Amino acid sequence: MKTLKIFALFTFVLFITACSDDPQITGCDTDFDQEGMFTNLADNLIIPAYTDLKVKVDVLEAKVSDFQSNTNQSTLDNLRTAWFDAYLAWQVASPYEFGPGAVEFLHNSLNNFPLDTAIVNEKIQNSDYDFTSPDAYDKGFPAMDYLLYGIAANDAEIINKYTTASTPTLYSFYLDGVINDIKSRVDNTFNAWTEGTYKTEFVTNTGTAAGSSLSLIVNGFNQNYEYIKRDKLGIPSGVLTLGFINPTKVEAYFSGRSLELAVKGLESSRDFYLGKTGLSLDDYLEAIGTMKGDKTLNAAIQEQFTTAINSVSNLQNQLSDIVENDAQSVVNVYNEVTKQLINIKTDMPSVLCVSITYIDNPSDSD
Repeated sequence: MKTLKIFALFTFVLFITACSDDPQITGCDTDFDQEGMFTNLADNLIIPAYTDLKVKVDVLEAKVSDFQSNTNQSTLDNLRTAWFDAYLAWQVASPYEFGPGAVEFLHNSLNNFPLDTAIVNEKIQNSDYDFTSPDAYDKGFPAMDYLLYGIAANDAEIINKYTTASTPTLYSFYLDGVINDIKSRVDNTFNAWTEGTYKTEFVTNTGTAAGSSLSLIVNGFNQNYEYIKRDKLGIPSGVLTLGFINPTKVEAYFSGRSLELAVKGLESSRDFYLGKTGLSLDDYLEAIGTMKGDKTLNAAIQEQFTTAINSVSNLQNQLSDIVENDAQSVVNVYNEVTKQLINIKTDMPSVLCVSITYIDNPSDSD
């Protein structure tokens, strides 16, 4: 009898193992047209995003030059508009920080926030324009947020910093250094996608192993979403700091444009998932047909994107003020945004047979 039980158990294990090797049973749809999806993403999302970012950064560079040549309220306003247009364009390109973007440390170079104003002020006084450290909080769009909005109490005093102050060239030189670093990294990334061999490598890099294009897509998609959840909402609201609120740690604190950037970030993440046209991750999951409760996993992800985007959009006023006066409302939004993680970081990688390979921050499992 004992022998029969062992044999039955052994047979059951073999059956389960055989089933797990079946792509239809595990959800690993190896017949999906990965090259078609990669081509669509490259042609219709990634390269257009970097193209738009490059165009907006080129305009931003020109407006910096205009402001320095003729420093007044009009050129300051024009520079601020160009800065925010480029900042929004970065939100669209941000999910694609793999390949050339990773080489250039785009996220850490363009959007490390909150800005360390003490270091920035020290570097300004020392004429230090070294932005090679990706771990520093002294550059990118957050630095321009400070240089255009935060270095004085009002616009007249800001203009004075660049004109009649005792050392006006120090601010101009630092502004030059920041925009030059942004432009160099964006240009290098754009050129690698459009003139180099990377697009071909990306399209043909099929499979599910770490380093495959599918793995890069899924990991980039998730890591960018976690930036939104943690940095834009979690840290400022205090949910990740034992309830101690941090209103000055919101994105674009000095200009007060935080919520617009957060909404654009979530919309860009949704567009990455949907692909706008052609094959994308939603089609991949639909082809597998994985269910989550009474709906497909694809439908669950799309519904949660709508809920998350609406929850952020419904916040009113500046995010720093909301955190200061009603932090719980931001915590509630954070919770809605976080609900998506089980769908995209646990369920989706599992059915696509892709591993999450980036290193989590301690809060990333929240």
